Amino acid sequence: MRFATAVDRPLLRASRGRVRLSFVIPCLLLRCRGARTGLAREVPLLYVPDGDDVLLVGSGGGSIRTPAWCANLLAHPEVETVRGGQVEARKAELLTDVARSAAWKRAVAVYPGYERYRDRVAREIPVFRLRRVDVQAH
Repeated sequence: MRFATAVDRPLLRASRGRVRLSFVIPCLLLRCRGARTGLAREVPLLYVPDGDDVLLVGSGGGSIRTPAWCANLLAHPEVETVRGGQVEARKAELLTDVARSAAWKRAVAVYPGYERYRDRVAREIPVFRLRRVDVQAH
């Protein structure tokens, strides 16, 4: 998994989200800004499709630390996703309560490994919904 993650970043970038090594669940390239620096960041991530929305699970592969991209989304929720050759402007929302529970069930249905990750950590694993933004409306 670590090898695939390391290789996926340049593969996803070069192929505009078409080619990757990790075939567990769909993968995208998240373009966001650093929480403290504001600098552009690109992160390959597994995602869960939910209609027109994208769900991102901040499991970090079961790491005890919350991934940095989660702080980035909280600080700067306007992001881009690259998947299947398409770049889409999106806005991230941290899910809580009932919405988080429903999204978590959907994520586990797509990738049961999230349950193992949850069992490894004491922290609550964040779940984000990324909604498409109509950039022409701005």
